[in-house]
Amino acid sequence: MPEQVWPAAYASLLEQSGCDFAIGEVSFEEQGRARVMGINKGLLRVYAEHGAGRFLGAETIGPSAEHIGHLLAWTIQTGMTVDQILQMPFYHPVLEEGVRTAFRNANHVLGFVPSPPMRCIDCGPGA
Repeated sequence: MPEQVWPAAYASLLEQSGCDFAIGEVSFEEQGRARVMGINKGLLRVYAEHGAGRFLGAETIGPSAEHIGHLLAWTIQTGMTVDQILQMPFYHPVLEEGVRTAFRNANHVLGFVPSPPMRCIDCGPGA
């Protein structure tokens, strides 16, 4: 059985010597589904390891945080990279689309892709 890996918070990543990580984030203020539901408050931050792009952890406060946290825990347990996460389907319209935006931003900070468009709404399947 593989060693249990727990999601890392920002403070614990800072304490780890030699841990070089990127931050991706999304505000739910402009996230389409959150706006329609009138619950468009909150922020999701994801942390990924420079070099390999391995997803290290996340912190969030906002709509459906418990559901988003559950999905992120699965990705941590399987050891997925940011690129692998972005290859997974993201359905529309759901609050969880914000996860994709945060990982797209992290992918840019990691240097793997150009910057996503400013105020990108992520309004379509596979977008």
